[in-house]
Amino acid sequence: MKISRLTILLLAVVSLMLTSCKEGDDMISRRYPCRFHFYQQMHPTSMIWAAYRSPGTYVFVYTQVETSKGVSYRYVYVQSCDASTPLERNRIETQIESNVPYMLGASNEVGLIIGCTNFNGPVAYDRCCPNCTGIYPLAWAENKQRVTCPSCKRVYDLETGAISSGGEGDALMRYLISSDDVRLNVTN
Repeated sequence: MKISRLTILLLAVVSLMLTSCKEGDDMISRRYPCRFHFYQQMHPTSMIWAAYRSPGTYVFVYTQVETSKGVSYRYVYVQSCDASTPLERNRIETQIESNVPYMLGASNEVGLIIGCTNFNGPVAYDRCCPNCTGIYPLAWAENKQRVTCPSCKRVYDLETGAISSGGEGDALMRYLISSDDVRLNVTN
């Protein structure tokens, strides 16, 4: 049985394509460094935990350092998509938390979107628009399963991270997210 050159070439191309794929890692953004750890023992009632575990629920998470009476503290803020829920303010006080480098993607002050999709489980996205040249924080759309950019007007679906309206472009920057029941980890 003779094998044609075309068949051999096609087999080689398919083999190369299969060996070059990285399972699960191909969707992770490396544009900005992301290192965020949030400890359940220190903040057991945080909305972050509810969003991580509840399909269809998402929150904005960002950090700021505030100084009062000469002492600086880092705070992790959590904003629900529900406008009637007050902003959650978690002060980082323990040594284990203070030793964590907080790098929330494009901007610590803009932060991340953390939640749980209905079909693919927990997700973490950068809250900055991936298609604008400046740092534009995404805002909740009318449908709280989506976010919108105030600059380019694109709307992103949080189930997939894809653009649902507003023109062509890049999907949301996605990061790895996991929990070992001690802490939540968002990295890239």
